[in-house]
Amino acid sequence: MKSMRNLVAISAIAALLVSVSFYAGAKEDAAKKEGKKENPWVQKKDKDGIKVFVRNVEGIEFKEFLGVMTIDVPIEAVDRLMKNVPNQVNWMCDMIESKVIKDDPVNPIQYNVITAPLVSNRDVIIQTRVVRSPGKIVRYFHGIKLDSIPERKGIVRMPKMVGMWIFEALGKNRTRVTYQNLADPGGKLPAGLVNLTVVKQPYVTLRGMRKQLTGK
Repeated sequence: MKSMRNLVAISAIAALLVSVSFYAGAKEDAAKKEGKKENPWVQKKDKDGIKVFVRNVEGIEFKEFLGVMTIDVPIEAVDRLMKNVPNQVNWMCDMIESKVIKDDPVNPIQYNVITAPLVSNRDVIIQTRVVRSPGKIVRYFHGIKLDSIPERKGIVRMPKMVGMWIFEALGKNRTRVTYQNLADPGGKLPAGLVNLTVVKQPYVTLRGMRKQLTGK
């Protein structure tokens, strides 16, 4: 029995290390491979129980964001909502299309289209690595290329995206949600203009998630 417990523990650690490497590698690709340095988080919003932080990442012009909230629902409910990919258009900020490309409990792939005011819509193919442990679920994700999903006329393919969702059970019916993302929207958009939206993205998304789960 002790040997079995040790084996389970070793397997869990191995899975976590693989996922951390997955995220770190994807994030390294999102910025330049040389001289990349992450700066401290700066809080930009604290409203309706949602906090938003941003920071610069040297080697890339676009800011990274981090949104955090605590919600009075079980972690399983948050997990179910996230796995309902087509429904993401109803709560994720600026999402107008979201569909499953690969339905897999550990390594799913999905395709998203995001609307952008006054400019062309953006799309991205996202691969996720899901790591589950007692009381915690982490979803590391990054943008990938797939020959089976070519670029569409009138839509700009986002060249870079990397981030994570973290769900942490704080009790039977309480969950902390963390949403982190760093992206390059592609095209010729000025970085200064794009960076004006990085506070809106996590705030609107987390608020939408809460409304889906609690109705308020």
